[in-house]
Amino acid sequence: MALAAKEAHEREMMGEMPQDAVRLPHHEVRMSVSHLDLFYGDHQALKNVNIDIREREITSFIGPSGCGKSTLLRCLNRMNDYVKDCRVEGKITLDGRDIYHDYNVTRLRQRVGMVFQRPNPFPMSIYDNVAYGPRGLGIKSRSELDGIVEESLRSAALWDEVKDKLKASGLGLSGGQQQRLCIARALAVKPEVLLMDEPTSALDPVSTVQIEQLACELREQYSLVVVTHNMQQASRISDSVAFFLLGELIEHAPTAELFRAPRDSRTADYLTGRFG
Repeated sequence: MALAAKEAHEREMMGEMPQDAVRLPHHEVRMSVSHLDLFYGDHQALKNVNIDIREREITSFIGPSGCGKSTLLRCLNRMNDYVKDCRVEGKITLDGRDIYHDYNVTRLRQRVGMVFQRPNPFPMSIYDNVAYGPRGLGIKSRSELDGIVEESLRSAALWDEVKDKLKASGLGLSGGQQQRLCIARALAVKPEVLLMDEPTSALDPVSTVQIEQLACELREQYSLVVVTHNMQQASRISDSVAFFLLGELIEHAPTAELFRAPRDSRTADYLTGRFG
């Protein structure tokens, strides 16, 4: 390995703040899951999953409760590392590099951000919520932090609503605003992939529309993976949809193709409400 490349790799493994996200051509593979099996003790929760996550697309995971879609989502930035007796076999790559062997977990989570089902702002100001990640990565300049906070809040379509109360607690925002604050917090460390685990299930209809519109805007810069139980939502925002059942990936196809002409009868049964 050339010296410069080796030094860059060592900086990444140490978890240093990344430069601007590397932009791939549209539709190139950003992450790839190959022959993935996941076990909780003796129970196998994911079975030989193979799927590609493409650049600047929204990939939605659908399927009944307990089918493995959120489990796979958490694998993509190693959230399952904290689960007792969880064992992962197979391979997940980010830009061709194995996320379990070639990335420090801190660096991985800079590049693969996560937004959870229920908004979870920290008990601190709006400003400090967004600046939390960059500060943890060593950025101390107030002017630089100010720029990151504004850029991130603008990207999350929240700046105009909070720019005059950045010192106020993030917990005082509405549910939809809190979720957008969490998205801004994730964007502040300049990820390339954004994972969203049922990001609108706890929100009212107006906030749901706002988050869906935001996801479609973010697609211009990021790869998004969204877990949803709402098939209408998946059809509205997704470029491709993956259907899971009993820990298996049954079918992954462009959105219109999967909804109009599913190849597998189990997908068709789920979409027509015969189960799930």
